Amino acid sequence: MSGVPLPPDSVGLLEGLTTTRAIRRYHDEPVPEEALRAILFAATRAPSGSNRQPFRFIVLTDGPNARAAKELIGAGGRRIWGGKRSADQYEQASGAVADSPKARMARTMQEFVDTFERVPVLILPCLVRYRDPTPSEGASVYPACQNLLLAARALGYGGVFTGFNFTVDAELRALLGVPDTTFIAGTITLGRPVGHQGPVRRRPMPELVFGDSWGEPAPWAIDPPGTAFTSAGPPRSTATRQG
Repeated sequence: MSGVPLPPDSVGLLEGLTTTRAIRRYHDEPVPEEALRAILFAATRAPSGSNRQPFRFIVLTDGPNARAAKELIGAGGRRIWGGKRSADQYEQASGAVADSPKARMARTMQEFVDTFERVPVLILPCLVRYRDPTPSEGASVYPACQNLLLAARALGYGGVFTGFNFTVDAELRALLGVPDTTFIAGTITLGRPVGHQGPVRRRPMPELVFGDSWGEPAPWAIDPPGTAFTSAGPPRSTATRQG
């Protein structure tokens, strides 16, 4: 496949950055190898400390290891979501209203974990450690994961990053032969989206972007017209609420 050009990309960079949603529902169709090649090529172009490129990607589609890994991670995902659904009271307050964002999220997450074994592509991003673990080591693997998701968006696919793998880390290592010195940094699923991408909802910029000091909104940090917001996330700090 050497010398094969990348496929055309009709999504502009800024559009892709602001409209790449977490996609958890997929059509039951494989992702072609030529698309996977382009998506993973983009992932491998990500920055890393000293350009060491310590990231590696295990790409699992429909082989025996893929089926076993999907079963392992699916079971882990169901345990994690079950605990979170209860702890975060997803079925109470606005969650009891069928068309509320909270209720819709709960239904989507439940469908995602219930059908995890059928995801078209499962990718395990890994970090080959060359020193003892440090708080900043993720900077050399997680940018590659974002590159991967953005490239998928550019080609009409979608995905989501989770930590479902952490509950079955030992089993995954045994199944896939991952060395103890390598960190399995997360779980990415990919496929052709059911539904569509679109503008993501986040907190307003003044709550997230500060100027000269902590909690002081930058005067130029103004959201574009028509921006939709979310109230999700931790409560706003006292400093941010003032003014």
